[in-house]
Amino acid sequence: MLLKPGERPSVGGSWAGKRLIRFGVAFLLVGAFTLFLWPPFPPSHIQAQTPSANISIASGIHCELDLGVLERLQINKLGSYLRREVNAVTLAANQEVPMKQRLDTPLMDRKMLDRNEQLTQEQSQADCSMPHPFTVQVPLPPKTVDASHIDFGVATRADRLNDSLDQFAHWAGYTRTRIFALVEPDKRVPEVQAKADSLGINLYITESDEEYQSRYFSLVRHLASHVREQTRWSVVIDDDTFFMSMSSLVQALDKYDHTQMVYVGGISESIPQIGAFGIMAFGGAGVFLSRPLVTELSKPEIFEECQNMEFTGDRRISLCIYQYTPAKLTIDHRLRQLDMMGDVTGFFETGREPPLSVHHWKSWFHADMPKVASISELCGDTCLLRQWWFADGWLLTNGFSVVKYSTDVDPFDKTMELTWESHNGAVHESYLHELGPLRPKDWNKISYLLEDAVVEDDQVRQFYIHRGGKDGDEILELVWRNA
Repeated sequence: MLLKPGERPSVGGSWAGKRLIRFGVAFLLVGAFTLFLWPPFPPSHIQAQTPSANISIASGIHCELDLGVLERLQINKLGSYLRREVNAVTLAANQEVPMKQRLDTPLMDRKMLDRNEQLTQEQSQADCSMPHPFTVQVPLPPKTVDASHIDFGVATRADRLNDSLDQFAHWAGYTRTRIFALVEPDKRVPEVQAKADSLGINLYITESDEEYQSRYFSLVRHLASHVREQTRWSVVIDDDTFFMSMSSLVQALDKYDHTQMVYVGGISESIPQIGAFGIMAFGGAGVFLSRPLVTELSKPEIFEECQNMEFTGDRRISLCIYQYTPAKLTIDHRLRQLDMMGDVTGFFETGREPPLSVHHWKSWFHADMPKVASISELCGDTCLLRQWWFADGWLLTNGFSVVKYSTDVDPFDKTMELTWESHNGAVHESYLHELGPLRPKDWNKISYLLEDAVVEDDQVRQFYIHRGGKDGDEILELVWRNA
């Protein structure tokens, strides 16, 4: 009989028994030798990997994965992983680059690649990559702008201000603009100040025990008291106001006569919101006051009267302006309050000129704007939200998403997909004054949303994720480099 594991042979057995023992030993040796030399089973038969107790990986994924990245992205079950390299070609300053471009190459469909470009099985197992980078054209990035003529004011708490510094760094860092913050008394203020200094933000923090609405309006007088020779604009913002590009903002403000009493801002995208709060510069989009106007509003007789108004901060500013000055609101339609809830992909995927400011991105909806803007470290602010349509039907909105619509969409269609939830009884027509033309939501489109971006020396890695696929979460990693 065959020996059981760990069983010792009997020394005193018969010749036949000894022969059987020798046969068994030879069988085991040959079997072990065969297993050692025999080629492994094809990868398609490999069972699901389990690299850690918290992550399961589908059987079709055979490349080496960065488990730290998967854990950071909170992946519990990974259904697919695809990595693509992108070469960004910067065109000359006099060459215009359209916001939307077509590419002849597919983004994800391997079958559409020429036979000589397809990965060998060994390459596919090694890195989950498609062969050869694809190339996109981007405009020449704007030079670092001098924004020393613009001052910003924000009323908040020390902890919220600290959380906002990373987003402030994108547009305010090393631009010579100043940010004045009025915060509740807090022992952590020195830590916040140190962080701002390390990010190149000219932040000036003042502690105040005023209640929030009064502290908000006090920004008007506070900004007026700190104007300097070059100051042209004083701007009141919320701590979640995000400016996409300081160079674009400076260029936009240059259109207005800062020597006059000028009041610039963006209104709500929703008619019911305007009905509730009136025609005013909504604070999340930014309230822009020219130097003559902020000086006028800070006069004691005007300021005290307005400070006693029983209205919220941005509305109090607007009513004070209308009551005590000749200024009227000048609407800049690229300053965005974004009074939208839930799914705002339609707004960001429209392919129109990018907004100057966005708001509510940490509350009414969720889009990590500093991560969205990370690609600007490689190809500049003008690279944000640019679109490329691929031959296999996928659409990349740079820094935000990769989608495939369930129906044919003209790449140059100017309509915006109405994806967000209504608020305060808003209907389709409620948004046309600011966002039209609109089209219905595509409930069956496939979306990969940007959830992380990492700047590494001469490259930027973007991670777009489709959550809840049939076999688990699906990841598309784009690795950007300058050509």
